[in-house]
Amino acid sequence: MNRASVLVVVRRHINRLLENQQDFDDNASLAKLGLDKEDMEELIFRLEDELDLTAFTAEEDRMLKTARTASDLSWFLMEIGQY
Repeated sequence: MNRASVLVVVRRHINRLLENQQDFDDNASLAKLGLDKEDMEELIFRLEDELDLTAFTAEEDRMLKTARTASDLSWFLMEIGQY
């Protein structure tokens, strides 16, 4: 699993949540794109499923609190995948 492939998956799932309304920069704020906490929780669970990752609750909580961009999410997922 490399970062580029993880980022592709992250972007695809974000686009689904945004209903393919717009293209976005990987460093754009997810909140400014219109994703709320529920959207982020759903996004994280779907990403974990697709990437066959299991994060501890503390890791998921940390992602929810600190992941602000698609780029942030991809880094967190890469980190989880290393365990």
